[in-house]
Amino acid sequence: MAIRSGAGTGVIVSLVVFVLTTVFLLVLSIVFYAGKVDQSEATEKAKQDLHAFITSEQQNLDSFQQVVAAAKADRVSVAQYLNSDLEDLRSIVSGAPDSTTESIRAHFNDALGNGGSIFLAYDRLSRQLQERQQELDARVSELNAARDQIASLEQSLSDSSNATTQALEATKSEWMDIQNESEVLAKNMDDHFASRVQRDDRLLGGKTTLIQQLESERDRLIKEKTVLANDAADLRDQINASRMSSIDPAMLVDGTVLDAVGTDRVFINLGSQDHIVLGMAFEIYDDPSQLRVNQDGELPRGKASIEIIKVGETTSTAKVTQSTPGRPIVRDNIIVNAVYDPHYQYKFMVHGLFDANGDGEPEHNNSFIKDRITTWGGIVVDNQDILPGDLDFLVLGIQPLEPRPLPRNATDQMINDYARKQQSYSNYSSLLEQAQDVKIPVLNANRLDVLTGQPTH
Repeated sequence: MAIRSGAGTGVIVSLVVFVLTTVFLLVLSIVFYAGKVDQSEATEKAKQDLHAFITSEQQNLDSFQQVVAAAKADRVSVAQYLNSDLEDLRSIVSGAPDSTTESIRAHFNDALGNGGSIFLAYDRLSRQLQERQQELDARVSELNAARDQIASLEQSLSDSSNATTQALEATKSEWMDIQNESEVLAKNMDDHFASRVQRDDRLLGGKTTLIQQLESERDRLIKEKTVLANDAADLRDQINASRMSSIDPAMLVDGTVLDAVGTDRVFINLGSQDHIVLGMAFEIYDDPSQLRVNQDGELPRGKASIEIIKVGETTSTAKVTQSTPGRPIVRDNIIVNAVYDPHYQYKFMVHGLFDANGDGEPEHNNSFIKDRITTWGGIVVDNQDILPGDLDFLVLGIQPLEPRPLPRNATDQMINDYARKQQSYSNYSSLLEQAQDVKIPVLNANRLDVLTGQPTH
């Protein structure tokens, strides 16, 4: 009984151990299975996540394998390698690594067009740049040639100036010789007349009648000289009054008034297509018959002056800067600006000095007159001794006075001043005479101001 009892106990213990082992293995299997399921789900999720970035087919492409190899060589991830490469590319294209493809495309949209590329645009711009460079080289060559020509002309001018200086020195020397001879002759004449007076006094004695007659003759000659000077002045006034006689009034009409709003706004029939610019001024007249000089040689002002403040394609708006009471601006009134023409560029020659502000003193140069002409579409030709054949207007400044004869004891400075003033007087007179001969209209400051709608001083 005792033996069987021990055997039964061993069986029970073995059975318990088996059961426990079975339970442990069961639990361990359950744990391993659960882990496998989680691992499978994680693997599947990882595959799905990887697929979002790259498919299995794309992983086998040579281009991707090259990227993987480059990332391994740099010891960075593929994503980091691609991101770095993308930032480098964006920096090269736009200069900013954080820029986007859309921003780059928008920036180069005009250059690229639809479906274009930066490389093609770069090639096109490179060719254009090369063409422009070739054009620039050609212009530089032309400029160098022009500079060489200018240098040659300057040398010629210098040679001419030297020759003129030598001629002037020779003239001065001749003048001094003549002056010395004149002084000797004057002394001889004084001596002769002194001796003659003494002789006449001895011979004529108290005959004062002849002396009185001579004094009366002297007075008569002085009065005659005064009359002749006045006649000469009147003749100059008549010449000045006839300077514009060759101008056809209809030729000066540039446009017409379309309408007037109130007393300060005017609409005209000229616009940008007629080369109208802001600030341009016009004088308004009733009709062309009013464009006649008066007996003083001055051109009367129109009934109003206007200044362009807004330019349209075919019409323009102007403000009234000067008006005449009782003479309203109406439709079809004519507008005049001697410098401007919608279809033709008038050529002007400007000579002499002008009083810009009415203070009675001429300015040091006439550049403000030339600037006004060029601003409003006219052409200013270089001042020459001979008027060009295609000149339209001659604009003359203040007429220089003819210099008085030099005294016998004139200094070098006085001689030089005399030569300069005589040259200025001769040039002015010569240009005026040429203009009158060929019927070229002559404008003084008053006529130019009136015909360009400027205030007169």
